[in-house]
Amino acid sequence: MSGVISVLFFVLHILSCRGEFFSSTSGLEKLFKTEIVLLEELQNYVNEINQHALALQSEIDAIRTEHLSAAENIDDYLNNPVNAFRLIKRLHSDWETFESSVSADTSRENFLENMVGHKANLSFPSQDDFVGSAIALTRLQQTYQLDVAELASGILNGVKYGTAMSWQDCFVLGQHLYALRDYNHTVPWLQQSMQLLGEQSYGQESASLDFMEAVVDYHREMGAHETALGLVNHVLSIEPEHRSHLLETRQQLEELITDGDKNGLLHLTARRPGDYHASREFKMYEQVCRGDLNPSPAKQRKLRCRLRRSRLGYAPFKLEELSHEPLVFQVHQVVSSKTAEFIQKMARPKIKRSTVYAIGGGGASQAAAFRTSQGASFNYSRNAATKILSCHVGDLSSLDMHYAEELQVANYGIGGHYEPHWDSFPENHVYDEGDDRGNRIATGIYYLSDVEAGGGTAFPFLPLLVTPEKGSLLFWYNLHASGDQDYRTKHAACPVLQGSKWIANVWIRERNQHNVKPCDLQRNHEISVPFRDFD
Repeated sequence: MSGVISVLFFVLHILSCRGEFFSSTSGLEKLFKTEIVLLEELQNYVNEINQHALALQSEIDAIRTEHLSAAENIDDYLNNPVNAFRLIKRLHSDWETFESSVSADTSRENFLENMVGHKANLSFPSQDDFVGSAIALTRLQQTYQLDVAELASGILNGVKYGTAMSWQDCFVLGQHLYALRDYNHTVPWLQQSMQLLGEQSYGQESASLDFMEAVVDYHREMGAHETALGLVNHVLSIEPEHRSHLLETRQQLEELITDGDKNGLLHLTARRPGDYHASREFKMYEQVCRGDLNPSPAKQRKLRCRLRRSRLGYAPFKLEELSHEPLVFQVHQVVSSKTAEFIQKMARPKIKRSTVYAIGGGGASQAAAFRTSQGASFNYSRNAATKILSCHVGDLSSLDMHYAEELQVANYGIGGHYEPHWDSFPENHVYDEGDDRGNRIATGIYYLSDVEAGGGTAFPFLPLLVTPEKGSLLFWYNLHASGDQDYRTKHAACPVLQGSKWIANVWIRERNQHNVKPCDLQRNHEISVPFRDFD
């Protein structure tokens, strides 16, 4: 608008210097021509305002439509990783764009003042939130081998869950993955962005083609020559004469492809030697999460479902054997839906980013990228609900619960996961001063919610996938009878694909368990040693 005002002032300044016109008609034709110019300038300004208003109204309508859809079931909406990414992306990026757009208009003052107040009083995602949600989408994409086009369409494992991503969403995601140097994931997201842009009503306009040209440079720098060539050919097919400078670019790309050129960021950033995510073990974990790797029929034939009598007078437990060696079982319908929801409600105000023990121990803990969840700890004596969780584990296992760690309630959000790990401490673990409870002899996981897709507990070495079932308890022993670590119990929380995963972890220590589970005089840990340093 400032440019338009400058033009108007310039024209009026010229007219004011031209003397009198009212006393003669000889100069009116010139004034008429002047008004034509001014009217055209004013019309251009009005057109800009209308385009601005229509563009903003289009964005408002799209967001309101999404909100109306979300209102039908807000939990399902927020538990969808694509919806969560789009919400964070809008608040992190789009609203700044809206502000910038409004700031160029004279009517912006009230909006900007209100935005200052909102920024001071409302919650906004941080840069870390935005980056985290982007990484979560690529984690889901890789773990479950999701097609980028389907994921962008809101389709997860063949099921349509949410609103499709726009070409801008895909571009911003690709741009941030590029900044994170995740070039393998950058290429398909930029490719999807350009495909969606081309499908828009304005996809063949010069401004869109200019944008596509800029994206060609991304692909060339990464060494994605075929993708860059496809985009160049697309632009040339629409404006062959105006974009003739791309003919040389096309020739260069064709030569690089013919020569098998491997230069570019994609080829310079191969995984570092020893990268765990490239290991056979991690690939096995992903296979288990997808359901592509399962226990052999021979192992499954020996497993049974049975009723387990309660020593405390409760109804018999419905116990399902999942593994005999090591012992892993799931007990169904242990906790009522009411109790599970009560524990969730109790934990919500207190949960914060989950941490892991730092290497070397000493009680130190830290947040880690390989564990993305939030949790809170509670003493079992806190209330009747926490007490019953302790009682059920003690009843089922006969273990002494007096030396168990505090109950840890955890929630996994967007693509939330915990990569393969052992619950038991290694031999060189440094215990806190005064901690004489020994190692974690056993683990119990209460599933406090169902999960629509993903979020299972994976044991890569068994190989076993346990699906979260609200109210059930998963239990296993972490140690051999000799007290040595059982390395076969390495397990993981698979990324949550759709839904919200709530669990309660129970970790039971060795102290005072000798009457129930006495230590063998002979070490019997050799069977699991090969899994300690598994590749």
